Amino acid sequence: MKFSVLACALTATLACAACSQGPQTPAEPAPSASSSGTPATPAPPAGTATTAGNAAPTVAAPPVYLFDLLQRPDFKQTLDALQGVQALPAWVRTGGTATPAQTVQVDGKAMLLATACKPHDCPTERVAFLYDAQGHAIWGLFAQRPENLAPAVDPDDSSQDQLTWLGKPDQPRRQLLHDALYMR
Repeated sequence: MKFSVLACALTATLACAACSQGPQTPAEPAPSASSSGTPATPAPPAGTATTAGNAAPTVAAPPVYLFDLLQRPDFKQTLDALQGVQALPAWVRTGGTATPAQTVQVDGKAMLLATACKPHDCPTERVAFLYDAQGHAIWGLFAQRPENLAPAVDPDDSSQDQLTWLGKPDQPRRQLLHDALYMR
């Protein structure tokens, strides 16, 4: 009797596992931005695999976060040379609380857009970096909200924040970085 109960439980578990592994609809990728101010064709998030035609799917790489980028010598060296980065809080240099980086198109080039915030206090400090791995360039935006603001202040309203631009981004890059922190 015990054996048949165990066999039924095991069969049900395997059936559930098989169903959950069936065809799945991939999540909608975040739209990318172009420097012309109009949306470009969507680019998959960093670390995702794409297939064309009847090609066999490739294994998706794990998502890339700011912490991961900080471990890369090319990113770290470029960031260290960025004017103004030394004045940022220590949590920025460790990656903070981050979302996966996105691949975006700027001037026809694929770049990584990484965002993070102060751990346990996202509304008060946030950062976004746009990284051009080919050109070894980084632009960034650090936003700091005054501590004495009422909790009802809209977190997507940048008018109350002190904004620090890093790397002298041009207007299209400024807009992209600003939107990464304030447009949800």
